[in-house]
Amino acid sequence: MNFRMLAAVALLGVSGTASAGGVAFQFGEDTFGVSVAGDLNSDTSAQFDWLHHEDGADMAALGLFANGQRGTLSGRVGVKAIGLDGGDTDLDGGAVAFGGDLSFPLNEIVNLRAGLYYGPDATAFGDVDGYQEWSMSAEFAIFQNSALQIGYAEYEFDADEGGKFEFEDGLFVRLQLRL
Repeated sequence: MNFRMLAAVALLGVSGTASAGGVAFQFGEDTFGVSVAGDLNSDTSAQFDWLHHEDGADMAALGLFANGQRGTLSGRVGVKAIGLDGGDTDLDGGAVAFGGDLSFPLNEIVNLRAGLYYGPDATAFGDVDGYQEWSMSAEFAIFQNSALQIGYAEYEFDADEGGKFEFEDGLFVRLQLRL
């Protein structure tokens, strides 16, 4: 089964088990992606992401998270299993990464968002020696069930033979549709 078929099957599986959530489409300088997320119950959520790089690489991530809130600050902490089909880079493998996301509302329309995930060498496999991901963005509510997010993200894989593959390193726009 090829990588894209596996991603489609996982996307359908997550969308069927999540009760409340949505779909998002992300456009970066070198990437395009689709994400499906949803709440498994009031305290946990799951998310599946698929990103395609213009050089032919594909990345898929399946995450499980504990959701929480402190005052107006909300977020989630959890784990992601990330797989990489490096396409022209000949870098295939993945990692299990740990981290979380935070959201801070400025008003009814604007939220500031940030996320950080790290997968050390001990959790990596294949040609991958580690994984780092971080992002910062502003989210603007369009309607009660949709938002536009503009920010900067970096997804980086360490290769076991030295070097790095920056899957994404730049500005992105993300359209979120809450279902």
